[in-house]
Amino acid sequence: MEIGAGFGYKIEWLAVRHRGAESVAAVLGLGGLAPAAYSGRWLITPPVDGWTLAASIDMEPPADSRFVSWLAGLSASLGEVQYFGTHRVVEYHCWGLASGGVVSRVFGYLGERDEVLRQVGERTPEERALGVGWVPDDAWWDEWNETEDDDTWPWPTEETVMRLAGRWSVDPQTFEGAPMPARPWIAERAGSQ
Repeated sequence: MEIGAGFGYKIEWLAVRHRGAESVAAVLGLGGLAPAAYSGRWLITPPVDGWTLAASIDMEPPADSRFVSWLAGLSASLGEVQYFGTHRVVEYHCWGLASGGVVSRVFGYLGERDEVLRQVGERTPEERALGVGWVPDDAWWDEWNETEDDDTWPWPTEETVMRLAGRWSVDPQTFEGAPMPARPWIAERAGSQ
């Protein structure tokens, strides 16, 4: 039994249901799995509560037109796949949900440019409960400007992404100091060194 190290800020990760590190690494085109501390290109956890997480800063960006196809392709091979990303410096916050090769939800926001990067599908009940994942209309802005109530601000924060991850699958911050069934793996793209 290993002690986990939490992560979540300034990084992107996938949550894959009921798959081991080796399966996830193979579909991502990663090689050279070796037990190691969090210091490489990809960190892949052992299954925790039925979810294997793969974290990196080397994923397809949601603003790219290929993102939805990339996420769909992963889910065609791996089953249910969730994407999460956050970076506080530019206020980048994004999430996606796919299963069986079909992307049902993606929402991405870049606060630095006040821009919705990508929106696919309807908000999930978990997004609705958190009050995020939607683009307000002019009437909403007019009403908000009168009250300036921060509790009704529609744009996500890094904390929103963590809470949504916990509701959809696993919040990786909860790994900090928690027992893990095995040591996480570090991997790199096949052919890179």
